[in-house]
Amino acid sequence: MSLTRRNLLKGIAASSAAAATVAATGGLSTSLAADQVAAAAGLNGKKPNLLIIFPDEMRAQAQGFMGQDPSMTPHLNKFASQGVVLRQAVSNYPLCTPFRGMLMTGQYPYRNGLQGNSHTGTAGNFGGRDFGIELKKSAVTWSDILKKQGYSMGYIGKWHLDVPEEPFITSYNNPMEGRHWNDWTAPDRRHGFDFWYSYGTYDLHMTPMYWTNDTPRDKPLKINQWSPEHEADIAIKYLRNENGKYRDNSKPFTLVVSMNPPHSPYDQVPQKYLDRYKGETSESLNTRPNVHWDKEYQEGYGPKYFKEYMAMVNGVDEQFGRIVDELDRLNLAEDTLVVFFSDHGCCMGSNGHPTKNVHYEESMRVPMIFRWPGKLAPRHDDILFSAPDIYPTLLGLMGLESLIPDTVEGSNFAKTVATGKGDTRPTSQFYTFMPYGGQSYGKRGVRTERYTLSIDRKIGKPLNYVLHDNKQDPYQMVNIAEGNMALVNQLIEEELIPWLEHTGDPWRATEVPANSAKAYT
Repeated sequence: MSLTRRNLLKGIAASSAAAATVAATGGLSTSLAADQVAAAAGLNGKKPNLLIIFPDEMRAQAQGFMGQDPSMTPHLNKFASQGVVLRQAVSNYPLCTPFRGMLMTGQYPYRNGLQGNSHTGTAGNFGGRDFGIELKKSAVTWSDILKKQGYSMGYIGKWHLDVPEEPFITSYNNPMEGRHWNDWTAPDRRHGFDFWYSYGTYDLHMTPMYWTNDTPRDKPLKINQWSPEHEADIAIKYLRNENGKYRDNSKPFTLVVSMNPPHSPYDQVPQKYLDRYKGETSESLNTRPNVHWDKEYQEGYGPKYFKEYMAMVNGVDEQFGRIVDELDRLNLAEDTLVVFFSDHGCCMGSNGHPTKNVHYEESMRVPMIFRWPGKLAPRHDDILFSAPDIYPTLLGLMGLESLIPDTVEGSNFAKTVATGKGDTRPTSQFYTFMPYGGQSYGKRGVRTERYTLSIDRKIGKPLNYVLHDNKQDPYQMVNIAEGNMALVNQLIEEELIPWLEHTGDPWRATEVPANSAKAYT
């Protein structure tokens, strides 16, 4: 990881409320002057538009151009040929709310407090509400910064950053498995987004619901249309902005389109996308050798829904293409940075896991593509890019590096995206999972260019080590930790402990022998 003194001081500053003031810093990589980035991107003093489109639960392997899943993604394939593809991007805590927290704050979960999903608990089981797991009003998000820079700000789709409050609204997800998931977001919690067409978390994709600027909490809109298609319709209206209905045409704009599919339930997909896989079955499509077909999965999950997952991916690709094509038709392409990514992947039975929140590649690896015609030369890059890096890299590319707050723990890789060189590249990516209320426990690990290490700490039990050689064993089917403890300890010392120190994480990387002054505590 190679932390410098500057980075350590940055980590210390991030734990202080005083650090919320705007300062010039770029994270773990070598910082760039704002004018250098602007010159690389060709800004010429003009504020660019920003369009972010991100589905939920779409793994990197589902991008057709990656040549892994049998995906039909012609629009993403075209987009990738026009942009900078970061092939090794990961979701460091591959779960909805933690990723969204890292995206919005540029911080890792221990620091920003978003250490699990935002939902209520059940009798005898904690939930996010018990520990205040929601995006804080005081957080300095990238959207707050762009709003202050005069941007029109739009958000469409899934938010999942607020805890549902009583009296709970009537909703499919309220309750679900005894927990309440869905709620509106009050205007003072929207972090600069002035056009709002969103919901908390709601999974009936064929009949979605939304709150807008004009809908009160108890009267959400109910829509009879597949959610990605409806959200693409609204996004296109926002881009066209006829009669100035959606935004101020005199200002640059930022638009986020957060689609829920290909998130479960997987049967919530229009028949036309399933028909494109006519004659295929989940078994014929899901040929990864690490898929466990004989395991019993919770109803509605597991590899037998892979065909539906592929159909959803195809549908998301089609709606993504509609939005980008409209942007291009409106001659906004050269003025707009477009970014596509996902909050995490989905195992679909790989290594016996139904969805996400594990260290496996199918869970952690996510799409990450930046397109800006005339500014970013199309290419692929294998930089070890992490979720908190999105925030500072966006601002860096947009010529706003000097506004990146010192609270941000991610790295500004704008020069890497713009030119392919110039930044100090990370040697690993942090992996984390925290049980509710147990920040000193759970899993921590690292992913390097070759290895993935995950260590599980449970109360009263010895540490459990999992180590995969991703070059020799790309499907991570063999745990080689037991015979390679020297390598495990090297990864702990050189990679994991610096990450723990940088993020202020209290989790311990080793056992603590009684007479060991060297043990990390």
